[in-house]
Amino acid sequence: MVACPYCGGEVERQPGEVVLTCPYCGTAFTVGGGEVGEHLMGRVNYAPHRIFELFKIWALRFPETPNDFGSEARLTGCDLTFYPYWVYEVAGSFRAAGGLEVAAAEVAVPACSRVRGTPLERLKLSLAGKVYYSHRYVVQAGGKLAAADVGPEEADRAAVSLAEAVVARRLSGRLGRSVAVRAEGLEKLVRRLVHVPVYSCAYEYGGRPYRFLADASDSRVLYAEIPVEARFRAAALAGAGSSFALAAASFALGLAYGLPAFALVTPLALAGVGAYCLYKASAREVVVKEFFAEG
Repeated sequence: MVACPYCGGEVERQPGEVVLTCPYCGTAFTVGGGEVGEHLMGRVNYAPHRIFELFKIWALRFPETPNDFGSEARLTGCDLTFYPYWVYEVAGSFRAAGGLEVAAAEVAVPACSRVRGTPLERLKLSLAGKVYYSHRYVVQAGGKLAAADVGPEEADRAAVSLAEAVVARRLSGRLGRSVAVRAEGLEKLVRRLVHVPVYSCAYEYGGRPYRFLADASDSRVLYAEIPVEARFRAAALAGAGSSFALAAASFALGLAYGLPAFALVTPLALAGVGAYCLYKASAREVVVKEFFAEG
């Protein structure tokens, strides 16, 4: 247990956790006494069943999705977790090959290391619509907090690197070539801790389990497993067979007419199409990752 420096309440600390949130006053503080900054959160604007209905509508946009998905898919479980992120406003001078560039960027660094390597790592975040953190609201919403084990000092360094990457992409797009950028003389580095509500939902279709993640604030789908219709798989298998047959025929035709380039390139292209169709035919589900992640 750790005592809250503001209200004195006892706060349970999870292994590795470096930023704690008091369940009594809602204050965020570091174990080492470092400054956290403004503490905000996203609100839960969609109930689980509403999120599931919107997810089904979204999933039907994919050609592989079964036509009866909207009526036959059934929600079996839904957990709400508030994930912590450090959200920064960075502004100042950035050194590039052509000189100094004055720029500003808004970047987000996960405060929870367990989201690394997942679609939540590069979640697009905005301060719009965020409110001051309320632990009572988290409890009333039936949510839980993910442990914040990335401290502000580590996050500050990551934020500067991300801002450099953002400015480098802008300059590269403007100049039409790759540009390396290094931050110099930052005038603004404002840090906020933001808890983002995310639904982790399990559902069933055709007797098989699937899952998806969605932002509870704006219903964005962040990760999804979608079943593939049997007719789509059959059509893909037929397409694979046709492509391989055409590849063999074009190879024979190229040899017969003394066209070595045609005999090599065309069959390879058709075989590639056949292999892709075969892959589609073998897949029982479509996995959509980082659909709304920042590129």
